[in-house]
Amino acid sequence: MTGPTGSTGGADAPADGSRPNVLLLVVDACRADYTSPYAPGVDWTPAFEALGREGTVFERAVSAAPWTLPSVTSVLTGDYPHEHGATSRGFAMRGERTVVHQLAAAGYRCVHLSPTTWIGDWLPQGRGFDRVEEFTGPQHRRFDGGRDVRDLTEGVSRGIEWYATAIRRSLSSSSPLRSLANAAAFKVSEATGDVWADDVRASERAATVADDCFASFADDDRPFFAYVHLMDPHLPFYVPPEFASDVRPPGCATDEEEREYVRVLMDDLWEIRLGERTLTEAEIRFLRARYADEVAYADSVVGRVLESLDRHGHAEETLVVLTGDHGEHLGEAVAGRTLLDHQTSVRLPLLRVPLVLRYPGEFDGDDRDDLVQTNYVADTVRALAELEYRPSRSLLDRDAAYTRDAALAEYAGVVASHPPDHLPTDRLLRPRATAIAGEWKLDRVGGERRAARIDWAANREVAVDEGNLPQAIRETLAATLDDAVPPRRESADGSIPSDVERRLEDLGYR
Repeated sequence: MTGPTGSTGGADAPADGSRPNVLLLVVDACRADYTSPYAPGVDWTPAFEALGREGTVFERAVSAAPWTLPSVTSVLTGDYPHEHGATSRGFAMRGERTVVHQLAAAGYRCVHLSPTTWIGDWLPQGRGFDRVEEFTGPQHRRFDGGRDVRDLTEGVSRGIEWYATAIRRSLSSSSPLRSLANAAAFKVSEATGDVWADDVRASERAATVADDCFASFADDDRPFFAYVHLMDPHLPFYVPPEFASDVRPPGCATDEEEREYVRVLMDDLWEIRLGERTLTEAEIRFLRARYADEVAYADSVVGRVLESLDRHGHAEETLVVLTGDHGEHLGEAVAGRTLLDHQTSVRLPLLRVPLVLRYPGEFDGDDRDDLVQTNYVADTVRALAELEYRPSRSLLDRDAAYTRDAALAEYAGVVASHPPDHLPTDRLLRPRATAIAGEWKLDRVGGERRAARIDWAANREVAVDEGNLPQAIRETLAATLDDAVPPRRESADGSIPSDVERRLEDLGYR
């Protein structure tokens, strides 16, 4: 993490118009070891694999944080969470300028295609784009002017009470007929299964919108920056039927029984995090299979986006970055717990993500095994766009000589308002940080330190006594952890839009 931070020029466009377009593809909760550039036995990610053959695969890429908000903010700023401040202790980052703002000021057209949750334009890290398209989940407001169905039925889930509440609130709204129509349309979709289909196929809408954007860019000489964020393979691991393998949860024989199992599982996430419920081998087998199915679905969308980029004539002039914002636990056993999702941990399965770059003349082969981080993407983009950048946080070959002593990842604890009231929160609120160098890892969990040796091939870590670390490595890791100042135990900014609150519940954060 050390080294000079110099620059290579200002924000003026080069006279030869050589600045690349940028396509940043972020696949949510994507583990490196479930994609074929990193696991030779994987056969369900042909788009990842093809991009890896054409570009550069960074075999040891580590996210700066194990969940979306701080991780994506790091990708868009180049900073670590303790530097930008967008964590579970305060969602808004310090300052509002990201690489997006800088590219826009330099003449780039900037578009943002993503779900609302954590990355929408309600947060500073989601602003600065010329166009923002959000595509999460089913439609809850089909008729403009009417109230959102989720507002009409907040606090009730099903049965006659749902209808009575929706009717009562519709009639008291400013547009009663349109509100009633929204509720009726939603129920029709729910009865036909369209609501579920809308949710599991949300990423396909991203590919459609991306195609429209790439077509419009063909008529404009300015370079573009396109950020596409896919929610798959995030929990609850729903997947279109054609991508679903034949594995089922224990005791489930139908799709509806599987969905009910997943609903209960999502309700039990906090108990699983605390070790009050452990997953059985059959459950873990199902979750890992469905996770692989979701990665396969995300890969198919990535393939569509890349094919569209090529079809509209942009591929040769575009830096493509494909990565994950964080990984996912899938039943790993630790200290009597079976870990699931990506909260309350800074272990390797949450931090090691795919990172593949393609750009002719810069990233077109020769895979690299040096330790890098996803927040190096921002300064790489700055460098290629002829903006000031930090060589020590660049992925360019010409900057590889700058010393990177260790990787750093940080977790400020769960959002204070998220755990249910009956659960103990002391363990959940403890900040965590980890430093990685070579085969060694040192965590700080609250006031404790934990050492581990990394098996990169198996994507896991094995606990060791800290005294087993080589002295020079131990000093480097400890110094890196000292860079990450633990966040103040203050309440997070509670100004979350109601639709985002609901989406967080759907994803298991609440």
